[in-house]
Amino acid sequence: MSTENVSGILFLVQSACLERRFLDDPALSIEQLNCGQIRISFSLTAGIDLDHRGKVRSSVIYRLLESVLQISAVSVGVEAETLNFCCNIVKYTAAEKLYAVCKICHCGRMTLVAEAEVYDENDTLLATVLTTLFVVETIKDIPRKW
Repeated sequence: MSTENVSGILFLVQSACLERRFLDDPALSIEQLNCGQIRISFSLTAGIDLDHRGKVRSSVIYRLLESVLQISAVSVGVEAETLNFCCNIVKYTAAEKLYAVCKICHCGRMTLVAEAEVYDENDTLLATVLTTLFVVETIKDIPRKW
């Protein structure tokens, strides 16, 4: 696929994410985007995203994982809802920025299976997730493979 086509698809994916409000949080940004693979970053706010010990709240990790899963689904041309979400939080840490990476393992007609991980700025693994998503809608103009 040509570079022009890929950049056009990247624009369509970002537009679809904005339209569906997956990128409403200004602290969230897409760093790397490929078909079915994504890396996003999230800048933490001390009083909100950290607990009284200065560690990242688990709700922040879950929110980041849900975002990376939804954006990954859009990258293969579908809007999907979570059916099963199995998360293991490996470590709590004090951090200023988190990164989430996601890979779609199975891209079926009705379901997606994805695995994702969350890291801090020192590349310390914080959480892993394996999830099944139900395809709700096909997004026009974004192909399943690119």
